Parts: sequence; C-alpha cells; structure tokens
Amino acid sequence: MRLQAQQHEAGPAFGWDSLTESERRVSDLVARGYSNKEIAERLYMSHRTVGSHLYRIFPKLGLRSRVGLARLVIERSVSATETVAS
Repeated sequence: MRLQAQQHEAGPAFGWDSLTESERRVSDLVARGYSNKEIAERLYMSHRTVGSHLYRIFPKLGLRSRVGLARLVIERSVSATETVAS
C-alpha cells in the first residue's frame, strides 16, 4: 500500500493572510515588546520554535527585523480600530 501525500489547499504565499495562527500570535507578542524567551513561556513552546516562526514570518511580510514586524502589527491594529470606529 502506497501512502499518498496529504494535499493542502494553497493559501497566499505572502502578506498577513499567509501567516499561520501561531505566527500571528508570535507577531502580536513581538509588537508588545516580549523577547523570544518570554514569548515561548507565554505560548508554551521553546524559544527556538519562536525563532523559527520569526524566520518564516519576516520573508512572508517582506521584513528584516522585529522592529519592522512590531511597526506593521501596530499599524494593522490602529487601522482596524479606525475602521470599526468609522
């Protein structure tokens, strides 16, 4: 019996919608100023897993740093709040 590869529906490769739920949670905590170790403790994962998430997040969002990620998360939060208030 031959095992078939599991097929996944392809989502966007870039942009905020390309992030997994875990990557979004990590991004939110980065924006709040937490270190990888602090994020790991809050999300019950290793600090290396947090680093791995960041390694995948940066290219998906076209970023190079935690500062850029924090800025993007905050901008998204502000624009979402403005949209709701309108």
